[in-house]
Amino acid sequence: MFNETYCRDTSIKIRSQLEIKRKRGDFIGSFAVFGYQKDPNDRHKLVIDPYAADIVRDIFQWKLEGISAGDIATRLNDAGILTPMAYKQAQGMRYTTAFRKKAEAVWSTGMVLRILKNPVYTGVLEQGRVTTPSYQVKKVITKPKEEWAVVEDCHEAIIGKCEFEIIQKVLALDTRTSVSGQAVDLFSGMVFCGECGAPMVRKTIPSGKKKYVYYVCSAHKAQKEVCSSHTLRDSDLLEITLELLQKHIQDVIDLSRLLNLTSTALLQQANSQKLRNRLEQKRAEAERFQTILCSLYESLADGIIDRDEYHRMKKTYTSRRAEAEEQIQVIQDEMEREMTGSTERQQWIEQFREHQNITSLDRAAVVALIERILVRKEHRVEIVFRWNSEFQWLMEMVSKAQEQFPDREAV
Repeated sequence: MFNETYCRDTSIKIRSQLEIKRKRGDFIGSFAVFGYQKDPNDRHKLVIDPYAADIVRDIFQWKLEGISAGDIATRLNDAGILTPMAYKQAQGMRYTTAFRKKAEAVWSTGMVLRILKNPVYTGVLEQGRVTTPSYQVKKVITKPKEEWAVVEDCHEAIIGKCEFEIIQKVLALDTRTSVSGQAVDLFSGMVFCGECGAPMVRKTIPSGKKKYVYYVCSAHKAQKEVCSSHTLRDSDLLEITLELLQKHIQDVIDLSRLLNLTSTALLQQANSQKLRNRLEQKRAEAERFQTILCSLYESLADGIIDRDEYHRMKKTYTSRRAEAEEQIQVIQDEMEREMTGSTERQQWIEQFREHQNITSLDRAAVVALIERILVRKEHRVEIVFRWNSEFQWLMEMVSKAQEQFPDREAV
């Protein structure tokens, strides 16, 4: 009994200490993830491994260019690049992995995808994903994501957060490889019917010695009466998309110039007024729901409503009051961020600035700057650009700042 008690107490203490280290941002793994190595001066910190980090950057860049995970693995194998396990073993580490399925370590599709999906390369440390019920039971249990220990900016990033988000978007798209197997189509997974919302699919029509490629509505192709018949040649879509993208990039750059000419303080004042108005409105809603809740008991006592109605209405208005209070907290948090002068929301402008001299489209530019492309009747094309809400918000803030403070000098 004493032995069992001692083991249980020791296990609890060790688990508690490990959890404290995870929440503090200390790396407690036995081996660093591929691309990093343990800091010689502090084994709980990660530092970049220059050789492995270059390979990681290549993997992300190839994926951004439209190369499939399988083709990336083939490229790495053909180039004689050691797998993460083989690389660690070559450095003298006694490293093994449960993912190994072949006698000879080779790059695989799953291996590439694990790297592409790992947020550790953006400086984020995610630990505590799995656990065991107790020191006596060794069965591994995957914990819910909200229980993970996630700490931002724990180490130097190999991949920027914006680029990582773009890659996750690319992975989520239906990016089927082309016939050559080298890269996906330029607009793969991004073109949709503007009438019914169904994906537009490529259709090749031979004409003599030439072949013409069109985008057609998949819903209409499957069932004629679902949507109207409208097509668009791929060369026309390419031309229209490039023209609209160039115009939007110029609009973003013009907005950036306006931001530079407009005082940050004026922008903050304009937005703060908007947030204060929203805050007052939500507070009034919360007070109104509270007043209704207070009157419900009186209505019950006076016999205006019965007990079932009282409980039902109390539950409804309690939920509405709680929702209003949550929204109040969200607005207050936003006001605090605004007062600190955070510029994170403007970082996306640099993504467009990098492509300001674009003269032709490639897969990297399309997935980085465009959310989706809508093809409508009569060859009309609508493009939903990424960060469109941020663009509209900044335009509104600049306009309001200039309207509210017309006599203030721009800085």
